[in-house]
Amino acid sequence: MGGWSKRDVNRLRAQMARQGRSLEEMAAEIRQMTGCSPLASFRTALGWSQPEVVERYAESAPGSVMDQPLLSRLEGFPAAGSRPPQATQIITLASLYGTSPLRLLSPTALDRLDEHERAVLIRCNAAFTAVPAPAGPPARENSTALAISQPPTTPRALSATDHLERQVDMAARRALRFAVTAEGSNIGPETLDQLRDEVAWIAAAYPQQPLPSLLGDLIDLQDVAFRLLEGRQRPTETSELYVLAGAISGMLAKASHDLGNPQAAMTQARTAYVCADNAGHDGLRAWTRCLQSMIAYWAGWPNDSVRYARLGAQPAARTTGTSSVWLHAQEARAWAILGDADKAEAAIIRAADARDAVRGDDLDALGGIMAFSRPRQLYYAADARTWLPGADDLAEQAATEAIDAYETADPAERSFSDEAGARTDQALARVNTGNLDGAAEALRPVLDLPPGQRIGGILTSVMRVHNALRHSEHRAASIARDTQLAIEAYTQVPAAAALPNGR
Repeated sequence: MGGWSKRDVNRLRAQMARQGRSLEEMAAEIRQMTGCSPLASFRTALGWSQPEVVERYAESAPGSVMDQPLLSRLEGFPAAGSRPPQATQIITLASLYGTSPLRLLSPTALDRLDEHERAVLIRCNAAFTAVPAPAGPPARENSTALAISQPPTTPRALSATDHLERQVDMAARRALRFAVTAEGSNIGPETLDQLRDEVAWIAAAYPQQPLPSLLGDLIDLQDVAFRLLEGRQRPTETSELYVLAGAISGMLAKASHDLGNPQAAMTQARTAYVCADNAGHDGLRAWTRCLQSMIAYWAGWPNDSVRYARLGAQPAARTTGTSSVWLHAQEARAWAILGDADKAEAAIIRAADARDAVRGDDLDALGGIMAFSRPRQLYYAADARTWLPGADDLAEQAATEAIDAYETADPAERSFSDEAGARTDQALARVNTGNLDGAAEALRPVLDLPPGQRIGGILTSVMRVHNALRHSEHRAASIARDTQLAIEAYTQVPAAAALPNGR
């Protein structure tokens, strides 16, 4: 492990475990610090020795061959002279380590695999999306092994239900392993179904889970989609792959934006649009133009925001999905920040009319961030009106309606970021009308968000409240100063600080 001793690595792992870092975060940092392979980094993050892994491997896959020299060679791949692993070996190790197979191989290592073995791993990856982390090894003298994915606590005994769930998971993986091996081509209906399921899972999770917990999966999934597109498929399969790759790239654009990097966000969004164009998919074309307009809006480029919204008008007119609603709602915000109240209000009305015409499309079927819900539409209307002089009462009314709509919506339509945006709009409107206590109350749930959910748009929104409190008529109020101090402390720990090194 380079210049790192075993004691150094144990100390690093113990420190990260005390911080409540996940298995993936710990493995990434160990890999970066020591230069070891992903396969070795996950074993090290768990605190397991090679003999322990060999023993657990034999218990998990009776009859399979695994010994310490073989494990050493697998961990050394693709070094010169090392033999490539078999897909079944990586899948079994992924089950043991509580991660997904593609996390155990670097892109270089994946490229060196036989085409069939690589296809098997890619198809199996979906089954590991929600695999629970394994329990730590049995306590032994001088052992520094720690349970991963939870902050260090007293280990609890596994219940009968836990054992049953693990058996069901293992049986499902065995069945999937057989199915994808039997299919044995570059891509088939099972592969597309699994990729679609993973895209839908992340789309649904994105508005509700901290970004650091999803970013690694998004990056891996984009790599899978691009590698599949490099193969040969039937035209209909290629078209669907482009749609899924475009959706993934769009979500990575949103992630880059949320982490405060609009240039990287625009690069990902352009890739998403290329995918939409190659697929001939008007819904994805319109959705991507909305995304570009939104990125430009938050980056402080309002004229570009209007331009992207207008570019999306033609494909939006040819789709029946909610991306057409998003397009007009986003255009309203862009006109509002430019100070054109008439065009902003006209766009809000067009968004309402588009909502009445929605019949849904395949992007709406993916759900989550790929769909534009009614509560989100209300939030956008509130956000637009916070920029318009004399519209504070309308802004507070729309923000309150958005908050109420989110609180009574189906759980699948909840979004921590957009709910936070509606609450900051409510707070801003109250500051502008002199209701400082009400503003502090509206902002309290936003300031309670953990660091992993403090994405760029939320930080920008709460700073708008901070700036509004600087006006001379508010400066003497203690509640104004207290709220500003709370905002300043909050913005010093953004979502980017919760990411593991190297992501």
